[in-house]
Amino acid sequence: MAVLPPGLLYDIGTIAIYVFVLSSMFLTGLMVTVGDLVAPVRNRRLLSLALISNFIIAPLIALTLIALIPMNEELAAGLLLVSIAAGAPSTAKVAQITGGNMAQAVSMTVLMTIITVIILPFLLPFILEDAQIDPLFILANLVMLILIPILCGILVRNRSETVTARLLPVMDWVSNLSIAVIFLTYGILFLSQFEGIIRTSSGAIAVPVAILFTLAALGITYLLGRWFEENARLDLAFGAGFRNITAALVVVFASFADVQNDVFLMVLMVSIFAVIIVSILVGIIFKKQRDAGKKEKGSGA
Repeated sequence: MAVLPPGLLYDIGTIAIYVFVLSSMFLTGLMVTVGDLVAPVRNRRLLSLALISNFIIAPLIALTLIALIPMNEELAAGLLLVSIAAGAPSTAKVAQITGGNMAQAVSMTVLMTIITVIILPFLLPFILEDAQIDPLFILANLVMLILIPILCGILVRNRSETVTARLLPVMDWVSNLSIAVIFLTYGILFLSQFEGIIRTSSGAIAVPVAILFTLAALGITYLLGRWFEENARLDLAFGAGFRNITAALVVVFASFADVQNDVFLMVLMVSIFAVIIVSILVGIIFKKQRDAGKKEKGSGA
Protein backbone atom coordinates (compact mmCIF):
# COMPACT_ATOMS: atom_id res chain seq x y z
CA MET A 1 0.00 0.00 0.00
CA ALA A 2 1.38 3.38 -1.02
CA VAL A 3 2.07 5.79 1.82
CA LEU A 4 0.90 9.36 1.36
CA PRO A 5 3.66 11.98 1.09
CA PRO A 6 4.60 13.56 4.45
CA GLY A 7 3.49 17.00 3.25
CA LEU A 8 0.01 15.72 2.37
CA LEU A 9 -0.26 13.81 5.66
CA TYR A 10 0.65 16.98 7.51
CA ASP A 11 -1.97 19.02 5.61
CA ILE A 12 -4.68 16.42 6.29
CA GLY A 13 -3.73 16.33 9.96
CA THR A 14 -3.84 20.12 10.17
CA ILE A 15 -7.35 20.25 8.68
CA ALA A 16 -8.42 17.49 11.06
CA ILE A 17 -7.15 19.54 14.01
CA TYR A 18 -9.44 22.44 13.14
CA VAL A 19 -12.39 20.09 12.54
CA PHE A 20 -11.73 18.42 15.89
CA VAL A 21 -11.43 21.74 17.72
CA LEU A 22 -14.74 23.06 16.39
CA SER A 23 -16.70 19.81 16.61
CA SER A 24 -15.45 18.78 20.06
CA MET A 25 -16.11 22.23 21.53
CA PHE A 26 -19.61 22.36 20.01
CA LEU A 27 -20.25 18.83 21.28
CA THR A 28 -19.08 19.85 24.75
CA GLY A 29 -21.59 22.71 24.72
CA LEU A 30 -24.39 20.37 23.59
CA MET A 31 -23.74 18.15 26.60
CA VAL A 32 -24.23 20.83 29.26
CA THR A 33 -27.09 23.05 30.37
CA VAL A 34 -26.80 26.39 32.11
CA GLY A 35 -27.77 24.58 35.33
CA ASP A 36 -24.97 22.04 34.84
CA LEU A 37 -22.52 24.86 34.25
CA VAL A 38 -23.42 26.56 37.51
CA ALA A 39 -23.56 23.35 39.59
CA PRO A 40 -19.78 22.92 40.19
CA VAL A 41 -19.54 26.51 41.45
CA ARG A 42 -21.80 25.52 44.33
CA ASN A 43 -19.41 22.71 45.31
CA ARG A 44 -16.61 24.98 46.44
CA ARG A 45 -14.28 22.23 47.63
CA LEU A 46 -14.50 20.36 44.31
CA LEU A 47 -14.09 23.55 42.29
CA SER A 48 -11.14 24.67 44.44
CA LEU A 49 -9.27 21.40 43.94
CA ALA A 50 -9.98 21.47 40.20
CA LEU A 51 -8.59 25.01 39.97
CA ILE A 52 -5.56 24.18 42.13
CA SER A 53 -4.70 20.99 40.24
CA ASN A 54 -5.12 22.54 36.79
CA PHE A 55 -3.69 26.02 37.24
CA ILE A 56 -1.20 25.63 40.10
CA ILE A 57 -0.07 22.02 40.42
CA ALA A 58 0.25 21.28 36.68
CA PRO A 59 2.35 24.41 35.99
CA LEU A 60 4.47 23.68 39.10
CA ILE A 61 5.13 20.16 37.80
CA ALA A 62 6.20 21.66 34.47
CA LEU A 63 8.49 24.19 36.16
CA THR A 64 10.02 21.44 38.33
CA LEU A 65 10.75 19.27 35.28
CA ILE A 66 12.23 22.25 33.45
CA ALA A 67 14.49 22.94 36.45
CA LEU A 68 15.56 19.30 36.87
CA ILE A 69 15.87 18.18 33.24
CA PRO A 70 18.01 20.23 30.83
CA MET A 71 15.91 21.17 27.80
CA ASN A 72 15.95 23.91 25.20
CA GLU A 73 13.67 26.96 25.40
CA GLU A 74 11.16 25.66 22.85
CA LEU A 75 10.61 22.37 24.69
CA ALA A 76 10.24 24.26 27.97
CA ALA A 77 7.78 26.66 26.36
CA GLY A 78 5.74 23.77 24.94
CA LEU A 79 5.59 22.09 28.35
CA LEU A 80 4.52 25.31 30.09
CA LEU A 81 1.92 25.94 27.40
CA VAL A 82 0.39 22.50 27.90
CA SER A 83 0.52 22.82 31.69
CA ILE A 84 -1.59 26.00 31.64
CA ALA A 85 -4.11 24.71 29.08
CA ALA A 86 -6.90 23.08 31.12
CA GLY A 87 -10.30 21.70 30.19
CA ALA A 88 -9.69 18.68 27.94
CA PRO A 89 -12.85 17.59 26.05
CA SER A 90 -11.83 13.94 26.47
CA THR A 91 -12.47 14.12 30.23
CA ALA A 92 -16.22 13.65 29.74
CA LYS A 93 -15.69 10.51 27.64
CA VAL A 94 -13.40 9.07 30.32
CA ALA A 95 -15.99 9.82 33.02
CA GLN A 96 -18.61 8.01 30.95
CA ILE A 97 -16.44 4.88 30.59
CA THR A 98 -15.31 4.77 34.23
CA GLY A 99 -18.77 5.39 35.68
CA GLY A 100 -18.03 8.93 36.82
CA ASN A 101 -20.34 11.92 36.92
CA MET A 102 -20.46 12.81 33.21
CA ALA A 103 -22.53 16.00 33.64
CA GLN A 104 -20.11 17.23 36.29
CA ALA A 105 -17.11 16.33 34.12
CA VAL A 106 -18.57 18.25 31.17
CA SER A 107 -19.41 21.30 33.25
CA MET A 108 -15.93 21.29 34.80
CA THR A 109 -14.43 21.00 31.32
CA VAL A 110 -16.38 24.05 30.16
CA LEU A 111 -15.39 26.10 33.21
CA MET A 112 -11.71 25.13 32.96
CA THR A 113 -11.77 25.91 29.22
CA ILE A 114 -13.30 29.35 29.78
CA ILE A 115 -10.61 30.18 32.36
CA THR A 116 -7.91 28.88 30.00
CA VAL A 117 -9.18 31.05 27.15
CA ILE A 118 -9.12 34.11 29.43
CA ILE A 119 -5.68 33.70 31.03
CA LEU A 120 -3.63 31.92 28.37
CA PRO A 121 -3.23 34.79 25.86
CA PHE A 122 -1.86 37.12 28.54
CA LEU A 123 0.63 34.55 29.87
CA LEU A 124 1.93 33.62 26.40
CA PRO A 125 4.40 36.53 26.01
CA PHE A 126 6.21 35.18 29.09
CA ILE A 127 6.16 31.59 27.75
CA LEU A 128 6.82 31.95 24.02
CA GLU A 129 9.31 34.80 24.19
CA ASP A 130 10.72 34.31 20.68
CA ALA A 131 7.34 34.10 18.94
CA GLN A 132 5.62 37.11 17.44
CA ILE A 133 2.61 37.13 19.73
CA ASP A 134 -0.28 39.53 19.93
CA PRO A 135 -2.29 38.50 23.03
CA LEU A 136 -5.48 39.94 21.56
CA PHE A 137 -4.95 37.97 18.33
CA ILE A 138 -4.46 34.76 20.33
CA LEU A 139 -7.50 35.60 22.46
CA ALA A 140 -9.57 36.15 19.31
CA ASN A 141 -8.47 32.74 17.95
CA LEU A 142 -9.30 31.00 21.22
CA VAL A 143 -12.68 32.73 21.45
CA MET A 144 -13.63 31.94 17.85
CA LEU A 145 -12.41 28.34 17.81
CA ILE A 146 -13.21 27.29 21.38
CA LEU A 147 -15.47 29.60 23.32
CA ILE A 148 -18.01 30.46 20.61
CA PRO A 149 -18.60 26.80 19.58
CA ILE A 150 -19.13 25.90 23.26
CA LEU A 151 -21.60 28.75 23.75
CA CYS A 152 -23.40 27.80 20.52
CA GLY A 153 -23.73 24.25 21.79
CA ILE A 154 -25.12 25.44 25.14
CA LEU A 155 -27.56 27.72 23.31
CA VAL A 156 -28.82 24.88 21.10
CA ARG A 157 -29.13 22.56 24.13
CA ASN A 158 -31.20 25.11 26.04
CA ARG A 159 -33.38 26.02 23.05
CA SER A 160 -34.30 22.59 21.68
CA GLU A 161 -33.81 19.13 23.17
CA THR A 162 -35.00 17.61 19.86
CA VAL A 163 -32.32 19.33 17.80
CA THR A 164 -29.75 18.49 20.49
CA ALA A 165 -30.68 14.81 20.35
CA ARG A 166 -30.17 14.81 16.58
CA LEU A 167 -26.90 16.72 16.67
CA LEU A 168 -25.21 14.84 19.53
CA PRO A 169 -24.47 11.58 17.66
CA VAL A 170 -23.44 13.47 14.52
CA MET A 171 -21.01 15.77 16.32
CA ASP A 172 -19.72 12.85 18.40
CA TRP A 173 -19.01 10.96 15.17
CA VAL A 174 -17.30 13.97 13.56
CA SER A 175 -15.23 14.59 16.69
CA ASN A 176 -14.17 10.93 16.98
CA LEU A 177 -13.38 10.70 13.27
CA SER A 178 -11.30 13.88 13.28
CA ILE A 179 -9.28 12.86 16.35
CA ALA A 180 -8.71 9.45 14.71
CA VAL A 181 -7.43 11.22 11.57
CA ILE A 182 -5.17 13.42 13.71
CA PHE A 183 -3.59 10.46 15.47
CA LEU A 184 -3.41 8.47 12.23
CA THR A 185 -1.69 11.19 10.19
CA TYR A 186 0.59 12.53 12.92
CA GLY A 187 1.06 8.99 14.22
CA ILE A 188 2.36 7.87 10.82
CA LEU A 189 4.60 10.93 10.63
CA PHE A 190 5.78 10.34 14.21
CA LEU A 191 6.44 6.62 13.76
CA SER A 192 8.15 7.14 10.40
CA GLN A 193 10.49 9.60 12.06
CA PHE A 194 10.49 8.02 15.55
CA GLU A 195 14.03 6.70 15.40
CA GLY A 196 15.26 10.03 14.13
CA ILE A 197 13.23 11.95 16.75
CA ILE A 198 14.45 9.99 19.76
CA ARG A 199 18.01 10.22 18.48
CA THR A 200 17.80 14.01 18.52
CA SER A 201 18.42 15.77 21.80
CA SER A 202 14.91 17.29 21.70
CA GLY A 203 13.12 14.01 21.06
CA ALA A 204 15.13 12.11 23.64
CA ILE A 205 14.05 14.67 26.24
CA ALA A 206 10.45 15.28 25.11
CA VAL A 207 9.33 11.65 25.43
CA PRO A 208 10.32 11.02 29.09
CA VAL A 209 9.29 14.56 30.11
CA ALA A 210 5.82 14.04 28.61
CA ILE A 211 5.44 10.74 30.47
CA LEU A 212 6.66 12.16 33.78
CA PHE A 213 4.45 15.24 33.49
CA THR A 214 1.31 13.20 32.80
CA LEU A 215 1.97 10.68 35.58
CA ALA A 216 2.73 13.44 38.10
CA ALA A 217 -0.40 15.46 37.22
CA LEU A 218 -2.57 12.35 37.51
CA GLY A 219 -0.94 11.03 40.68
CA ILE A 220 -0.71 14.24 42.69
CA THR A 221 -4.30 15.26 41.90
CA TYR A 222 -5.55 11.79 42.79
CA LEU A 223 -3.73 11.92 46.13
CA LEU A 224 -5.12 15.38 46.90
CA GLY A 225 -8.63 14.19 46.09
CA ARG A 226 -8.76 11.73 48.96
CA TRP A 227 -11.60 13.70 50.59
CA PHE A 228 -13.92 12.94 47.66
CA GLU A 229 -15.66 9.76 46.65
CA GLU A 230 -13.72 7.55 44.24
CA ASN A 231 -15.53 8.56 41.03
CA ALA A 232 -15.12 12.29 41.71
CA ARG A 233 -11.50 11.70 42.66
CA LEU A 234 -10.84 9.90 39.38
CA ASP A 235 -12.63 12.60 37.37
CA LEU A 236 -10.41 15.26 38.98
CA ALA A 237 -7.25 13.25 38.34
CA PHE A 238 -8.06 12.55 34.70
CA GLY A 239 -9.06 16.19 34.23
CA ALA A 240 -5.59 17.24 35.42
CA GLY A 241 -3.71 14.55 33.50
CA PHE A 242 -5.55 15.23 30.25
CA ARG A 243 -4.48 18.72 29.22
CA ASN A 244 -6.47 20.87 26.78
CA ILE A 245 -4.41 20.04 23.72
CA THR A 246 -7.12 21.77 21.68
CA ALA A 247 -6.28 25.16 23.20
CA ALA A 248 -2.54 24.47 23.03
CA LEU A 249 -2.74 23.63 19.32
CA VAL A 250 -4.79 26.75 18.59
CA VAL A 251 -2.04 28.80 20.22
CA VAL A 252 0.77 27.02 18.35
CA PHE A 253 -0.93 27.41 14.97
CA ALA A 254 -1.73 31.07 15.66
CA SER A 255 1.78 31.89 16.92
CA PHE A 256 4.09 30.24 14.41
CA ALA A 257 4.21 30.33 10.61
CA ASP A 258 6.07 27.00 10.75
CA VAL A 259 4.70 24.84 13.56
CA GLN A 260 7.20 22.03 12.99
CA ASN A 261 9.34 23.08 15.93
CA ASP A 262 10.11 21.84 19.43
CA VAL A 263 7.14 23.68 20.94
CA PHE A 264 4.81 21.62 18.74
CA LEU A 265 6.89 18.49 19.41
CA MET A 266 6.38 18.81 23.17
CA VAL A 267 2.65 19.52 22.82
CA LEU A 268 2.32 16.48 20.55
CA MET A 269 4.32 14.22 22.90
CA VAL A 270 2.22 15.20 25.93
CA SER A 271 -0.93 14.57 23.90
CA ILE A 272 0.18 11.14 22.66
CA PHE A 273 1.47 9.84 25.99
CA ALA A 274 -1.48 11.27 27.95
CA VAL A 275 -3.80 9.28 25.69
CA ILE A 276 -1.69 6.13 26.09
CA ILE A 277 -1.38 6.41 29.89
CA VAL A 278 -5.01 7.40 30.49
CA SER A 279 -6.25 4.66 28.13
CA ILE A 280 -4.31 2.04 30.09
CA LEU A 281 -5.66 3.32 33.43
CA VAL A 282 -9.22 3.58 32.10
CA GLY A 283 -8.96 0.01 30.76
CA ILE A 284 -7.81 -1.24 34.17
CA ILE A 285 -10.61 0.62 35.99
CA PHE A 286 -13.24 -0.53 33.51
CA LYS A 287 -12.12 -4.16 33.87
CA LYS A 288 -12.23 -3.95 37.67
CA GLN A 289 -15.73 -2.44 37.59
CA ARG A 290 -16.93 -5.08 35.15
CA ASP A 291 -15.47 -7.90 37.27
CA ALA A 292 -17.03 -6.40 40.39
CA GLY A 293 -20.38 -6.24 38.60
CA LYS A 294 -20.10 -9.89 37.60
CA LYS A 295 -19.33 -10.89 41.19
CA GLU A 296 -22.36 -8.99 42.47
CA LYS A 297 -24.60 -10.69 39.92
CA GLY A 298 -23.08 -14.04 40.81
CA SER A 299 -23.58 -13.56 44.55
CA GLY A 300 -27.14 -12.37 43.98
CA ALA A 301 -28.09 -15.37 41.87
